[in-house]
Amino acid sequence: MVWLGINPPPARAQDLVALVVAPSASTRLEAQRMMKGCRWVDTTVVRDADLVLVVVRSSGMEPMAPSYDSLKWLRDAANSQMNDSGAQFHVYLYTIRQDLSFLQSSHQSYDAGAIAALIPPTTPPPSPSPSGALFPCD
Repeated sequence: MVWLGINPPPARAQDLVALVVAPSASTRLEAQRMMKGCRWVDTTVVRDADLVLVVVRSSGMEPMAPSYDSLKWLRDAANSQMNDSGAQFHVYLYTIRQDLSFLQSSHQSYDAGAIAALIPPTTPPPSPSPSGALFPCD
């Protein structure tokens, strides 16, 4: 398809590039499952990313802040969570602002219980939200 407009067409969910912040083995596994399910591509360069996917484990209701001024602060906050021993997975999507600060656009949480041990990485996690969404890209 040839695009003749001034702005390119909006990206489809599977065309998105995500920078992943997942500080532990279980959160990295969960992030990989979501990236595969959403058909997103990952990057380590914030300027190349369309969004930031953060997966942490915690027993708190809102372990991450609604915004961060830098990637370092966002990563520090993620690293300070319980992660492998937290009772719930928390999945955050952050938009990247022009000044490379981050603003939360989505947060879902669900019980970590037996997910990491019993479900292979190619299987989607159980529904994390009342709407029935399986992945943050739905």
